[in-house]
Parts: sequence; structure tokens; C-alpha cells
Amino acid sequence: MFDIATNTLALIFVLGVLVFVHELGHFMFAKWFGVGVEVFSLGFGRRLFGFQRGDTDYRVSLLPLGGYVKMVGESPDEDLTGSELEYLGKPKWQRLIILVAGPAMNVMLAFVLMVGVYLLGIRVQADADDPVVLGIVEPNTPADVAGLQAGDYIRAIDGEPLEDWEEFRVRILISANQPLELDVERDGQSIAITATPEESTEQNIGRLGVQSPRPPQIGPVEQGGMAEAAGLRDGDIVTAVAGQSIFHWNQLQRAIVDSIDAPLALTVARDGNEFDTALTPTLNEAGFVEIGFAQVEEHVIKLRSYPLGEAVTQAGAELKRQSLLLGQILKRLFTGRMSVRTLSGPLEIARFSGQASRTGDPSVLMSFMAFISLQLGIINLLPIPVLDGGQIALILFEAGIRRDLSLQVKERIMQVGVIMLVSLMVVVITLDVTKLLPASWFSWLPF
Repeated sequence: MFDIATNTLALIFVLGVLVFVHELGHFMFAKWFGVGVEVFSLGFGRRLFGFQRGDTDYRVSLLPLGGYVKMVGESPDEDLTGSELEYLGKPKWQRLIILVAGPAMNVMLAFVLMVGVYLLGIRVQADADDPVVLGIVEPNTPADVAGLQAGDYIRAIDGEPLEDWEEFRVRILISANQPLELDVERDGQSIAITATPEESTEQNIGRLGVQSPRPPQIGPVEQGGMAEAAGLRDGDIVTAVAGQSIFHWNQLQRAIVDSIDAPLALTVARDGNEFDTALTPTLNEAGFVEIGFAQVEEHVIKLRSYPLGEAVTQAGAELKRQSLLLGQILKRLFTGRMSVRTLSGPLEIARFSGQASRTGDPSVLMSFMAFISLQLGIINLLPIPVLDGGQIALILFEAGIRRDLSLQVKERIMQVGVIMLVSLMVVVITLDVTKLLPASWFSWLPF
């Protein structure tokens, strides 16, 4: 119940801020160009409360899943009087600016929030900036089937160079059931491997089955124990077992378990140099393996923070990266290369909003809001009727043919847009529900 309450409050806050900023963009430029505004509403449906100032009713409405600005004379079916306050009486370039202002404000908000995130510090996985060298390939996964091996360096996907693990994970995430051509460097040679990420049944995203290197760094060495006798010290890194290179702590663990009461040959790195040694794992009276050392505590998250100038640069670069990624996702969705199950609706957004707020870290919530705000801004510019982009496309088309379309044609276009929007909402809300309940209940769905 606590989670439901915080999810609901977080959703209202997140969408409230994003919708307010979006509609404020439309409102400010409508006022700037002398267009009358009858209603400024957060939410749809029945008016809950608000106040009247001048000719505008500022209100909060029942359904908190959007908002709108009702301008004087914005609908062709209204009885237009030729008043200077009417939206349709304004030049097309002014109407275009009013329409673009909403999505533009969302993009600006995303930028400001991301600058704040980089100033406060953004939490990323510790390997986020590392080159894509594989530390472990999980058995019976797409990576294993494709022939990938620990130590492989993946330099590119489908001919596009990879910078780091963060970029690699995103590419895999959006490529479920899609063959990927990997440019792999192994033992100094370049080889091409085709791998197809499987679709995760829990999250409906791509999964390859690889992990980054996690060097087996030795932690506290027991005084007088076998590890100390073998010459091991705190901070040493085991690079090979029985002459075979290892890249992950799990590989060392398996080798130790397989060598109970048998000598285990180790190659160890210390201060840039390597040496060979050996020890014999044993079982104590309680049945636990004794090796005389522990594992260094793993730090999987690191904090990135920047001064103002770099924060601005980093925020711009991150928004560019997210915009290009959204473009790839939309392209894959429209071409059927990505499952619609990856879409998130209001229930999923509420869950993520609640999770972000419960962390107690403002940068986490700010980062999530920036992500949603950017998507809201870009998607609103798509040429879909009812959305801002649809109206922009209509104005540009009319400008191109040098005449206005008939009222009947515009009504049909709007009807198609409403049907598309309602259908999309039904799909994403249905998908949200399927993620909360057992998948077997919804096996009959066509998507």
C-alpha cells in the first residue's frame, strides 16, 4: 500500500511538472502573439478546482494524464468573428511557433534537469566507461551459442563503433530477437560474429548473456594461512589459473571448487609485474572451502560529477544520445524490429517514478524526469494528428499548397488522430497490466 501511494504521488508530481512546462510554452507564446486563452488546464475532464484571472480559467482537472491550453478561435468549426484574439486569425508562422513552444519547453526542461544531475553527480555502473571486453560468457545464452568468449573485445555492432559498456548495454537492450553483426577482436585478430539477443520474459528487452570483467582481486589475506604461505598479499589480482587467462571472479571461484585437496596453479599480478604460485584449497569441518583469502568488496556503482561548464557540455551530449536512441527505438517499433511490449504506459511510469522518489536521491528523480520530458517533447513533434506535430505538419502542408484545407477534411484528420491516440493508450495500459500479473493470463493477446 505504501508503494502504491508513493507511486501515485510521484506520478502526479512528475507528470504535473512536465505537463505544466509543456502547456506553459503554448500559453506564453499565445499571449505573446495576442491570442486569447480561455483555459489553462492540468489534466483532462471535469474541473476540480482553480481560479479565474482575466479571461483565463486556470484549473486542475480530474484525469492527471496530460493537460491543455484552450485558445480563442482555435477550432475551425467555431463561429469565427475575425477578432484579433483568435488563433486561426494569426499568421501561419505565429501558429507554428505557438505549437513548437510546448515540445521545446520540454526539451529545455530536460536540459536544465540534466545539468543539475551532472552538477550533483550521476550514478552509473562502475564499468560504464570501460571498453567492451567480455569478462564472462554465461552458458547456454545467445552469446555462448554465437561463440563469444571471455576476453573478447567487441569493437563495433553492425559496423557502428562502440565506445563503452554503457553504449553496448543500450544496443543490446533495444535489439531483442534481432541478429547483430559484432566486430570482435580475439588474440590480436579481428573476427565477425553474429549474435541474436533473446527477449527477456520479465522486462521484454534484449539480453545477450555476457558480463564485464571483474578482476579477481584478493582482499584480506589470513595471517599464517595457505594464501600467505603462497606469497599472496592484499590487492593482488589473479590473472590466470593453470595457465588459462581469467577475467572474472566467478571463474576463480569455479576453479577453486574444482581443485579441493589438489594444487591450484595461479598467475598473479602485483604492481605491474606477474608471478606464478600455487595453493591447495581444502574443506573445513563445517564443509566450507578454505583458501586463506577473501574477495575485495565490489563497487558496482560510481558517481560522476562535473563543474558547471562541463555539466552543460555533458548534459547536451547525453540529450543528443538519448534523442538518437529514441529515433532508433521508434524506427524499430514502426518496422516491427522491436516488440511493442517494451512500451511503458502510466502504470509503469508511476512505478518508475515511485522507485526514483524512494531512493531519496534528488539526482535519480531529476534524471528520470529529464528522460521522460525529452521523450514527451520529441514524441509530441511526430506528425500524428491531435499531437502538436500533426498540427504543425498540417500548417506546413497548407502553406505548401497555398490554400487551407476544408473543414470536413480537417475533421476527418482529427478523427483519425483521436482513434490512433486512444488505440495506443489502450495498448500501453494493457501492457502495463500484463507486467503486473502472470504472463500466462495474457498469452492470447496479439502483441
